[in-house]
Amino acid sequence: MEEEEQRWAKPSSGRSTFMGLAIVVLLGLVGWLLAERNARQYALVYEDGLLSVKRGILFPVGRQSFKTDDPALAQAYAPLKPPPGTKLEDERVFEDRSALDQALYELMARWARDDIASERGERVEEALALISRAEKLAGLSNAERDDLRNLRAESGFFEARQLLERSADALRQARERLRLASDSSSPHAGEAGETLRRIDPLVDELYRASRLLAPGGPDRAAGSAPPPPAAAPGEPAAKSP
Repeated sequence: MEEEEQRWAKPSSGRSTFMGLAIVVLLGLVGWLLAERNARQYALVYEDGLLSVKRGILFPVGRQSFKTDDPALAQAYAPLKPPPGTKLEDERVFEDRSALDQALYELMARWARDDIASERGERVEEALALISRAEKLAGLSNAERDDLRNLRAESGFFEARQLLERSADALRQARERLRLASDSSSPHAGEAGETLRRIDPLVDELYRASRLLAPGGPDRAAGSAPPPPAAAPGEPAAKSP
């Protein structure tokens, strides 16, 4: 009787060992699948006033800051400072990088559009920086890339206005310095005078062109020409166009 009980006990013990191994293997497989899924996930985390991109690690839980050796991707996914007063979720999780790119595009395009609408120089520059970052995102559709091109073109108008204003002011200052040199006993007086004669009408024309792009420019251009900006401190006043 005892021998018979031992024969029945051996198969039962073997089945228990097999079931234990099967459970361990199953748990390991589940853990691996969870770790692989976590490694594919991305997150936008808002902390300390910055919106940062994080990526899951090859473990069931845990994330780390996104790292890459690609300079373009590093710029696109660098920590981003939202505009003042912006309300954001503390954390948003995405199943892949394409979904992350879509979310980043929506934020950066909206902020760039608001900056451009302000028509303020420093904000237009911020808009251009946002557009440049968004253009480096790989997961955008053709329509979204067209939208970014349109935003860049719109911002280009205000950027051109700033450049014209700065150029006109710089040339006015150069003209006054040439005038001082031409009226002096400097050995370069003749060169200064000749250069002054050549650029004098161009400076005035550039100033008028810059005024056309200023707010209300076309209406002002239809009337009398406005006086040029005041000269820098210590410089003679520029003559009126």
